[in-house]
Amino acid sequence: MNILAALVLGLLVGWLVEWIIDWFYWRARIQAAIMQENPDSEKLKKENARLEEENADLKERIAKLEDEINQIKTSALIGHLLNKDGSHNFQSIKGIGPAFSKRLNEAGIVTFEQLAQLTPQDMERILGTLYKRFFSKNNKVLSQAKEYAKHIAAASQGKRKA
Repeated sequence: MNILAALVLGLLVGWLVEWIIDWFYWRARIQAAIMQENPDSEKLKKENARLEEENADLKERIAKLEDEINQIKTSALIGHLLNKDGSHNFQSIKGIGPAFSKRLNEAGIVTFEQLAQLTPQDMERILGTLYKRFFSKNNKVLSQAKEYAKHIAAASQGKRKA
């Protein structure tokens, strides 16, 4: 058993020594021969360094342009959600027209966040019997208000970061 272990250990040590000699001696000689055969290798290294720097600059420009695109997308997404004066446009919610929008504003509801926090009972109290007639069993108005509130919040966070 000891002889077998010594044999395996000897093979491993021999392989390691061969690898070290190959790494430090032969590879260095091969690279030197390549350098002698190809005198333009320094030019190629400089060109490679320049291209890597240019690549890093391009990646930075791409990241800036992607941020710009995301800001434009966000602005386009919430563009129809705001009136020209910056107030929230409740009429962008399907089913809410000028009359409902006016009643909501008179009740002090001026943002999508406030509208999203209302319960169906609150909506019925504000809009009266019209709420039951137009929005009887679904709460799509409130769910859409929550969605729009999230979009506006995301857009305002994006503007703060920029």
